[in-house]
Amino acid sequence: MASKPGILTDWPWTPLGNFKYVVLAPWAIHAIHSFLVKDEKERDVAHFLIFPFLLSRMLHNQLWISLSRHRTAKGNNRIVDKGIEFEQVDRERNWDDQIIFNGIIFYIAYFILPGASHMPLWRADGVVITILLHTGPVEFLYYWLHRALHHHYLYSRYHSHHHSSIVTEPITCKN
Repeated sequence: MASKPGILTDWPWTPLGNFKYVVLAPWAIHAIHSFLVKDEKERDVAHFLIFPFLLSRMLHNQLWISLSRHRTAKGNNRIVDKGIEFEQVDRERNWDDQIIFNGIIFYIAYFILPGASHMPLWRADGVVITILLHTGPVEFLYYWLHRALHHHYLYSRYHSHHHSSIVTEPITCKN
C-alpha cells in the first residue's frame, strides 16, 4: 500500500478477496449462452473468445511469475543478491486485477460500441494500427505519466507502493 493511500488506490472488487473473479461471471455466462443458443450466422466468435483470452493472459502471466521466482530462488540471474520476501509476495498478489479490469472494459465495449460485434479474428491493418499506436502515443504517454507519478503528491499516494519492491520480478511493474 502507498505511504499515504489516495482515492481509487484499491480496486472496487478488493473486498471480494479470492472471489473477485465473480465480477466477470455475468458477462462470461452471457457470452457463452448467446454463442450456444444463436444459430451459426448470428454467433459472434470474438464475443465468445473474450473470456478464454483473459484466461490465457492469466496463465501466461502466472507462467512468467513462476519462472522468475524459480530463477530468483535458484540464484541465477539475480540483479540484487537478495531473495523475495513474503511481504513482497503478499503486496504483489493482486497482479490479475488489471486483467479483470480489461475484461470488464472488453465486455462493456462490446455492448456499447456498434462496430465491436462480429469482428474478424485477424486483420492485417489492425496489427499495423496497433504497432503504430504502441510505438507512438502509448509509449509517449506511459513515459510522461510515469514521470508525473514521481511528483511528491502522486508518489506518496500511489507510486511509492511500486518502489517498495527491492527484488524486481515481472509483476512488480503492475503494483
